[in-house]
Amino acid sequence: MELLERASQRKVLGFALAQAKAGQGCVALVYGEAGIGKTALIEQFADENKKNCRILQGACDSLFTPRPLGPLYDIALQISSPIGTQGSLLSLLDAESNRTAIFSACLNELQKQSTILVIEDVHWADEATLDLLKYLGRRIRQTASLLLLTYRDDEIGADHPLRLLLGDLASSHALHRIPVLPLSREAVQELSKNKRVDSIKLHRLTNGNPFFVTEVLAVESGIPETVRDAVLARAARLSAAARRILEAAAVIGSRVEAWLLSNIAGAESASVEECVAKGMLHSQGEMYAFRHGLVRQTILESISPQRKLILHGRVLNALKESPETRNDFARLVNHAQSTKDGNAILEYAPAAARQASAASSHREAAAFYELALRFTNSLPPAEQAQLLEAYMVELDFTNRVAENITVIQRTIDLWSSIGNRLRQGANLGYLAGRLCLVGHTTDSEETSKAAITMLEALPPSLELARAYKEQCYIRLMHDDYAEAIHWGEKAATLAEQFGDTETRARVYNYMGAAMLVTNYEHGRTLMVKSLAIARAANLPFAFAGALSDLGLILTEVCQLTEAESYLRAGIEYASEHDDDYHLTGMLTSQVLIQLYRGDWAEALENVLEVLESPYLESEAHTLALFALGRLRLRRGDSEAQANLDKSLDLALEADSVPRMGKVQSARAEAVWLKGGNYHRILEETHLIYDLAIRKQHPWITGELAFWRWRAGEEISPPTWIAKPFALQIAGDWRGAAKEWKERRCPYEQAMALMDGDEAAQLTALGLFERLGARPIAEKLKQKMRAQGASIPRGPRLATRASPFGLTAREMEVLACLAQGLSNQAIAKRLSLSIRTVEHHTASILQKMGVQTRAEAVALSSKQHLLDAG
Repeated sequence: MELLERASQRKVLGFALAQAKAGQGCVALVYGEAGIGKTALIEQFADENKKNCRILQGACDSLFTPRPLGPLYDIALQISSPIGTQGSLLSLLDAESNRTAIFSACLNELQKQSTILVIEDVHWADEATLDLLKYLGRRIRQTASLLLLTYRDDEIGADHPLRLLLGDLASSHALHRIPVLPLSREAVQELSKNKRVDSIKLHRLTNGNPFFVTEVLAVESGIPETVRDAVLARAARLSAAARRILEAAAVIGSRVEAWLLSNIAGAESASVEECVAKGMLHSQGEMYAFRHGLVRQTILESISPQRKLILHGRVLNALKESPETRNDFARLVNHAQSTKDGNAILEYAPAAARQASAASSHREAAAFYELALRFTNSLPPAEQAQLLEAYMVELDFTNRVAENITVIQRTIDLWSSIGNRLRQGANLGYLAGRLCLVGHTTDSEETSKAAITMLEALPPSLELARAYKEQCYIRLMHDDYAEAIHWGEKAATLAEQFGDTETRARVYNYMGAAMLVTNYEHGRTLMVKSLAIARAANLPFAFAGALSDLGLILTEVCQLTEAESYLRAGIEYASEHDDDYHLTGMLTSQVLIQLYRGDWAEALENVLEVLESPYLESEAHTLALFALGRLRLRRGDSEAQANLDKSLDLALEADSVPRMGKVQSARAEAVWLKGGNYHRILEETHLIYDLAIRKQHPWITGELAFWRWRAGEEISPPTWIAKPFALQIAGDWRGAAKEWKERRCPYEQAMALMDGDEAAQLTALGLFERLGARPIAEKLKQKMRAQGASIPRGPRLATRASPFGLTAREMEVLACLAQGLSNQAIAKRLSLSIRTVEHHTASILQKMGVQTRAEAVALSSKQHLLDAG
């Protein structure tokens, strides 16, 4: 049937293909509700271009648990060469190879020739397939290929895994969005012009959905109440043999291998041509497929339970006997589950989980283990415990900490029942770390001690090294730095004895983080050692973790320049390795630096993006809310207090001194800015201040002491507090301002200057106004008026550093423009996104009143703007 009202979509697809064939590969997202015509549009586009471009197609299936990298299997089978990539890609998949090798093989194929690669129904994609698409999306411009992705936009909520991929692709210049919309009343009238139907009523009934419209029109018996009736009416016109073929195909899946259908249907398989002729199935090379997923689902639901059970059993037997499919464990599990064959599920589900885990599809791996665990009552305790231990690893990856605690406790009970104290102790140590994550401090301490006591009673072991490591981590999380180092040294020694490289890498990271707060050089050395071990042993997760922790701790102790360098490298590394867990943490640390630097517009944009992440762990969530709350506080926005309150709740739950100290300092600042009850500042800071002193954290203690001093308390803080705060409290506002200026913290620099003479206060006022720090600027003006000082108008102050009112970050971007750097180069140098660089450049041109970058550079040279820096 003719495709109506799809000219604009076909035009964008044509443009995207031309762009790709010109050597600038790109991605096109084709989306809309079920039945809207995405597949029909893609099929017509592919048919029009098949003579001058290779077409590869894959699809994601709505199985009980998605098949890891299912579309990639489809693609590998379509590559025509009998040797080379097809064989290597299939062998890599079957051998559960490293996913980097698999993804590289796929990218290499796209680089060989101009290709239209279609992946349909990515809303059903497994985690590994989403990672593959992210990998290809980030590198598609290295090809002459067009990657076409279809999905149902009405089936992906805010927390749907596909949202992460769409967010990652959003910043790409190689992306085309192609919504497919319902048909208009006129289009429905055109489709139904030769039918004896009321087109207005048909449009109202179907809401212009092409599938609904065409299925209703195809039955030629009036308008049925539901599409299900339309589908079954069409199926009823088939012969009995063809209907049985259709039922077998529905059980097999959305894509049906010809050999498998023949195997299941036997002599009746000849009737498949009738299904094709009547439009219920269509042929795709050696495969058959339903015209629409709704057709398959309707047929599947119409099959009697007994016949469905028989068909799934036949499919299961055929799949496990074929050399082509016997290792497709996810598919085997799907049919085993439908037959309720517990033995088959126990055989295939763990294998499917291992396959999924190897492909980094950890959510799918967890689901397979969950299925297997329903049937383990007949297994010996040791085998049950081993399955649970594998399941625990996947729960860690998916950040399901509360569930993991329950699973670990069950595993401990199983090992205890058979007297295996080594595994019991190992799991106790594992449990202790997870209890710490959810803030169960007492339980965490007791469990860790029990694990160590139990394992120390046995011969030295790798398990004991890991229990020491968990105790090191617990001590670090509670800011007991000396004890963290003590346990870390014990863990490192034992881990080296047993060749446990990952434990060594992690424990040096923890020890360095503990030491860096009070002994900067030594702590940094240990963390760099962790980086070196992780790099040499090819441990990407540990390597990214060390970069992330370096960025966070260096930010915490206000070594911002060095923190930026590690975060720049870490963000690039995590992006390259598709490590979104650590990437989110590093982006949060970057926001904190932007807050300190005074890059507030940038910080606000980035922190809101971080908070939209569906997988935001506790520390990043706390710090992101703190950054947003303090930023809004300093700008005078009304939502600040709510952000800080939520951040404090999370910090208290985690029992983290640095997090609690940061938030309480910001809350004290809020009271001070309002000129309210200063006793409340003392109340807000009292408990955490004493605790910070005991923990000997110089920066947290220093800032809390500073706000108590601001509230009027006569305070004698420890001599080891951070230098800028010590100088300010001692009355050396010049020294404090100099320290903050060297660290490039303009807000804190201005707070020091506001305690100085009139000239210093005027400088402070200029800094506040350029930042947009309205509350403190008004507070300073009130103070200056009370002192009888003359206050110039704001605009003159705001333009002293730049006659065009450029922010500090805009001046940095302007300097890069003067050097002739591209947006990409500027983004890399300043650790920004390309989109943010474009935003700053547009703002510079607007403020300077010029049209081009060259004009901006020329004007800045004439005004000597960059000379002043």
